[in-house]
Amino acid sequence: MSAKLMIAHSELVEIAAPYPEPRLVYQNAEPRKVNNLTLIDGKTFLSTTIAGDIMPPGAPDVGFFHDDTRFLSRLELRVDGYRTVVLSSSTEQTFTSQIELTTGKSTMRETYEIPENTVHIRREQLLSSDTLFDNFSFENFNFKELELVIELAYEADFMDVFQVRGVARQDLGHYYQPIVRGDSIVFHYCGLDRVARETIIHLSPEPESVNGTTARWKLRLPPFKRFQLHTTIVPQVEGKRSRSSRPDFAQQLQLRREALKEWASHSTSFGSSNSIFNEMVSTCKADFHALQIPEAKERVIAAGIPWFATMFGRDSIIAAYQSLMLNPQLAVETLRVLAQLQGKEKNDWRDEEPGKILHEYREGEMTRAGEMPFGPYYGSVDATPLWLILLSETFNWTADEQLVKDMLPHAHRALEWIDKFGDLDGDGFVEYQRRSPKGLANQGWKDSWDAIMHRDGEIAKSPIALCEIQGYVYEAKYRMASLMRSFGDIKTADRLKKESAEMAKRFEKAFWMPKLGFYAMALDRDKRQTQVISSNPGHLLFTRMLAQDRAKTITQRFMREDMFSGWGLRTMSRDERVFNPLSYHRGSVWPHDNSLIVHGMALYEFREPANRLFTTLFQAALNFRGYRLPELFCGIERREHDEPVQYPVSCSPQAWASGAVFLIMMSVLGIRPSAPRKEMNIVDPALPEFLDHLSIRNIRVGDSRVGLDFTRRGERTFCNVVDIEGDKLLVNVAFKKR
Repeated sequence: MSAKLMIAHSELVEIAAPYPEPRLVYQNAEPRKVNNLTLIDGKTFLSTTIAGDIMPPGAPDVGFFHDDTRFLSRLELRVDGYRTVVLSSSTEQTFTSQIELTTGKSTMRETYEIPENTVHIRREQLLSSDTLFDNFSFENFNFKELELVIELAYEADFMDVFQVRGVARQDLGHYYQPIVRGDSIVFHYCGLDRVARETIIHLSPEPESVNGTTARWKLRLPPFKRFQLHTTIVPQVEGKRSRSSRPDFAQQLQLRREALKEWASHSTSFGSSNSIFNEMVSTCKADFHALQIPEAKERVIAAGIPWFATMFGRDSIIAAYQSLMLNPQLAVETLRVLAQLQGKEKNDWRDEEPGKILHEYREGEMTRAGEMPFGPYYGSVDATPLWLILLSETFNWTADEQLVKDMLPHAHRALEWIDKFGDLDGDGFVEYQRRSPKGLANQGWKDSWDAIMHRDGEIAKSPIALCEIQGYVYEAKYRMASLMRSFGDIKTADRLKKESAEMAKRFEKAFWMPKLGFYAMALDRDKRQTQVISSNPGHLLFTRMLAQDRAKTITQRFMREDMFSGWGLRTMSRDERVFNPLSYHRGSVWPHDNSLIVHGMALYEFREPANRLFTTLFQAALNFRGYRLPELFCGIERREHDEPVQYPVSCSPQAWASGAVFLIMMSVLGIRPSAPRKEMNIVDPALPEFLDHLSIRNIRVGDSRVGLDFTRRGERTFCNVVDIEGDKLLVNVAFKKR
């Protein structure tokens, strides 16, 4: 037992698991609410109702999580036995929330009801340095003294995040009776991984009583007086650094504000003629700050809240790519962290192979106990070529030669993985097939079990060659050919350029569907095309593997009503038999998917459909808290006066959904950096209709900082270079002839 944990071993009294089997909780739980309040600090996050409560106990959409474990599964405020009434709730970025409450049904000493709206309760929650502050202020606006009984109820189920998502377990660890020490309650659990975990709750002032896990204060509150109640909740994991003193709310709030301000000062700033768009961008910018996870000296972007609060190869890479215009240092550090965890051996349990970039990395009990293979897990076919693409594009933005020199050995291993392990049957395409019994059946970005289907509903059998993966491999090799040449490896550069050209020819022959005038989503085990119209071929646009006429055909096809919902592009055509707008991957709308397609459209100079998608995604964002696009929403057809239909368990914030706005903005403005040549090209910029003016400051290109103003007049958008600081940089603005 670690000395750092609060409870001595002699004090522990083991009890039976106090919570029902997770499947029973999950069956009756409601889906994640889109208006939940969410606070984030790296891998620690809080998700509550709009009242600030974690209710109902054990529901999958709420909780206080740290290191892939739920350290608080119930947090409920009651006054005189009743829940409070929410007047309003708001968050400051992703670190603090302010909730205004009043009493529900309650009575005074004379036994008549307290008049409505005469007791004000302000609840302030702050997440900082793995500590949750939950502070209350009670104020009496009656002319008579009130007697109130205030109760705070707590539970800690210590469920692994996989349990919370519904994965059943045969055995559980050891639960112990909570320890009450006057002003504190401590929950203790020892998992099957033999690691002790504690939830430490401090209460000030000390409650009059603690019955089980409910703390009570009997309060006599004179007219127009205020009573304050302060609580902190700290998760602790045996063997990890723990807090030695109780932090101060005001100090920690100031630290969070200063950290965000510091991050913003080193990032690009945006201002426009549309105040709501400005708020949307500010929210997304703050998300990228909140979702950063420290790994040694670097930081990597976590995928999203609540299910993916950890590094994901694919998600972290795409989010870093999307945010290069915002802050290229994110990409630099993401590349380094993922390189350190690059596959070293052939391990079927983890779907690992030498040179492969990981899929995800978990540290919860189920992973540590060997029940799940995610510590780390490598079941992702696209992370490796995407890592190579990110390396190349990061060099375009930073001209960081030391980064490339450090990463070249990893790049060679990644390229070797593509050729040696990625092509499973020697046909020149990269396929995937699960080897781990607990791994993912589908290993592209559409990784749900039923994502890859034939038109008749038959599940495609693996090995599966996804169309977009071939595009990623083409782009990775093409880019690496240029990078290798720049760093003196001419022989490898010539080989890679030849291989990328051969991939393009081979792909066209195998994936094009002449009758449908579109590309197949994938080839199955028998090399049969999955002949469904899907969003996957849209990713080929950003890889620039397609001829111009094919790119035009694909773009036009996307903008037809079966693919374009009115809010964005669906993952699958509405005309397909297997289409389901309520599914995860067979008809929903994903902002990150749309952003990559828009990026490709802009690279092929198709600005009008790109801006149309930009506009509709912005309109969709107006319907979400903080104007934040969620992980996905349903692909229901948009009609007049409609709102986008929420997906029940969509993550928010999700890094690559928050990153969509930056990539789309960069794409429609035609911003194309070339830091090694000390150039920045602005090619045929085009603002959408909802923006008349957009100013961008502090864009980092190499060691230069650039300020740009874009102004739309009618159908033309003009660019003015406001300033260039640091190294000299040539900014070229080119307009297409009209």
